[in-house]
Amino acid sequence: MEEVWQPEALRNRRLEQLQATMNDYIEKNIALVEGNLPVFYGHVAATLDKTFPGLDDRSYDDFIDAVTFTLLNTTREAPTAELLEKTLRHAMGNRRRRRGRATLDVVVGLKLIDAGNYPQAIEYLARYRNYDGRVNTAIAYCYYTLSRAVNRKQGLGPNELELHAREEMLHLSRSRAPLNRLSIFDRRDARLNLIFRFMLDMAFTWFPGEPGFYRIGILRATYEGDIERRRYLLTHATERFPDDRYFLAEAFNTHLELRDGSGAAAIVKQMMQQYPDDHEPLYFGLKLAILGAQPRSYTSFRKLAIIKQFPRHLLLMLDAVLEVMCNHKAESYLCFEEAKKVTPGRNHYITALDYILRDFVEGDEDRSKRARSTFFTSVDQYCMHVLKIRME
Repeated sequence: MEEVWQPEALRNRRLEQLQATMNDYIEKNIALVEGNLPVFYGHVAATLDKTFPGLDDRSYDDFIDAVTFTLLNTTREAPTAELLEKTLRHAMGNRRRRRGRATLDVVVGLKLIDAGNYPQAIEYLARYRNYDGRVNTAIAYCYYTLSRAVNRKQGLGPNELELHAREEMLHLSRSRAPLNRLSIFDRRDARLNLIFRFMLDMAFTWFPGEPGFYRIGILRATYEGDIERRRYLLTHATERFPDDRYFLAEAFNTHLELRDGSGAAAIVKQMMQQYPDDHEPLYFGLKLAILGAQPRSYTSFRKLAIIKQFPRHLLLMLDAVLEVMCNHKAESYLCFEEAKKVTPGRNHYITALDYILRDFVEGDEDRSKRARSTFFTSVDQYCMHVLKIRME
């Protein structure tokens, strides 16, 4: 009998509920679980197969990994290498895919860190250097912690172990490794993330002239939705590297998210001082004026944009966007008609915008409101593409 289809969100919620039940069982019966791992994992697999018969392989394996994560973090005592390997063996034996044990090995590596077994932790973690940049910081943390013990005996200068830690962090700053491939550690207070932030702060001290560390921290803070840390890092980055386009653009967008118009305006001013002949700060100024529905400010930036030979078809499109954001329906359509005459190619895109604008002009209140937002977002992305403004 085929499984009845259910929305993915509902399925995920049911998986989370089953996960919570398994976690509760592990925490209340840890001695029993540890003493009979084959039976426990067999029970987990049988429950999954019965409750979710059509579950895809990735979700199935992620569930097994999450159960193992809870198990290893609930152990009564510091686990031995033998127990860790035994647990991994049973976990891998019940996954559908026999490859891709990165999550499990990193879990074990972190457990070994907590147990103070740093050399063996490095062995587990080093297999996944650059798989997720947070693993690199965990490796660096092992070397750094080992170095502290040596320094207490030999003096204050950095020894070979600390140099290994510094090299690991410097390598990370230049590798552009992803920072989100180990989703099981996505919680902000997960051990791996705490190590990541600690080592990043160390790197700021070790390498004050290396902008890559601020970039890494900002990327991770953005992924976590940690707006306060993102703002903190950007404040220091823009002070230390005032001519770095990436930090200035990120700071501008962060101020917009926080609805801080004066902060965004200050960034636009700084960018115009750094890049007086560039179109990017002009576009940000026009965008800020549009979002604030400030025609006078928009007109000032528009005049300057004409002098700086800003693409004419973009200006005419932005004229239409300003009228849309000011809720001027008739004027917005007239401006868009002018933009259509001079926009090169992209007929399909212009046609799509035309339909969106008609919804804004002719639709009911709710439809008009949605069209207004969609029109602005679409033109914004189009302008960023044409002007080659990259947001990483």
